[in-house]
Amino acid sequence: MRFSLRLGAAAGLIAVIVAALSLPLASAQTSVGDQDVPGGHFYTQTNGNAGPQWGYRITDEAGIGFWSEFNRLGGVNALGYPVSRRFMLDGFIVQATQKVILQWRPDVNPPQTYFVNVFDKLHDQGKDAVLQQQFGIPPQLDPSFDAGKTPDQIQAARLALLNGDPAIAARYGSGPSAILYNGLPTSQITNAGPFSIIRAQRLAIQKWNTAGPGGITPGTVSVVNGGDVAKTLGLVPADAIGLENAAGQLQAPAAPPTPVATPTPAFTFKSKQVTDPPVDCNGDPNLSSIPCGYSFPNAGAQYIKGRVMDQKGNHLLFINVQANVAGTSQVVQTAGDGTFTFLIAGGMSPTGNCPPYALDYQIFVLSPTGAPDSDTVNVHYDGNCNTAGEFHFDFVKVR
Repeated sequence: MRFSLRLGAAAGLIAVIVAALSLPLASAQTSVGDQDVPGGHFYTQTNGNAGPQWGYRITDEAGIGFWSEFNRLGGVNALGYPVSRRFMLDGFIVQATQKVILQWRPDVNPPQTYFVNVFDKLHDQGKDAVLQQQFGIPPQLDPSFDAGKTPDQIQAARLALLNGDPAIAARYGSGPSAILYNGLPTSQITNAGPFSIIRAQRLAIQKWNTAGPGGITPGTVSVVNGGDVAKTLGLVPADAIGLENAAGQLQAPAAPPTPVATPTPAFTFKSKQVTDPPVDCNGDPNLSSIPCGYSFPNAGAQYIKGRVMDQKGNHLLFINVQANVAGTSQVVQTAGDGTFTFLIAGGMSPTGNCPPYALDYQIFVLSPTGAPDSDTVNVHYDGNCNTAGEFHFDFVKVR
């Protein structure tokens, strides 16, 4: 979706980014962990548990002021941690953080950082369906929304989309700077179940209707991790994702594994159907019994539930299980009967709460270090709880 904006120096803000720029390698450095580096900082929080010596730098190197702009724009609290090295698209140098992709603009006075039109770019790549299914981000409005309007009328009509929720509108802000860093809204405010959300050119803003992961309370307004979403959907090129150390040296590719006669399972746990041995379904009703079947209708409360057990069927307590859905993650521990539960929705009224939208969950066991320690189970709720409103499967310890 393309339209022009009248913002003086901010005109022509629709810019998107990809391709690759490798930073020059520096001399070896032995220190590890988060630390200041010349002209910037080295972060390890998004290294996927690769070790404290690996992560991403964000710096003012070569006169490109990402570190200065990162701090001016609110730092980690506003933008999240870096999730890539520098790369290029359409002649602009960029770098991804968890929330946004930063674009260095030497053509403005003074030179500064803008945000890339991440969600416009993903629309152009045909990713609207997967954005909605996996992350709850609504598709762009039909082009007819802008039909017959002048550029000023287009801008006014799109900003009016924010009027449906004062909290979301407040987070978006006002004036040219709000448009500069958010882009114009490109969807209605949409109820996605756990949260209401509006899509803009450069980011998406959600207000939580229920409690969310990480202690999020109802009414909290947050920005979707647009940089992470772009990275997941391939907008950030693979050669920009490779980790580096604090000196800027790239992590060497892992050596291929040495073949062994009897391969050791990659994970400690493996998923199974509740009817596969060891079987522990339709258990003690005084605990949290699990029906013997993968899915059943449930118009009252929609949920995902299962057990973690050893190969003899003994319940395993305090095992962390993670669910990823709609661009967020939630971690629960198994209870005294080995069960884990993720609530999809629930209602107090006699008719319950049957969300009319699809949701896709990815669920796996976590190791004590926070790394995946099982295969991933994909659960698809298709928006009709009268067909399937509850889902059941187990994880069994295999080594």
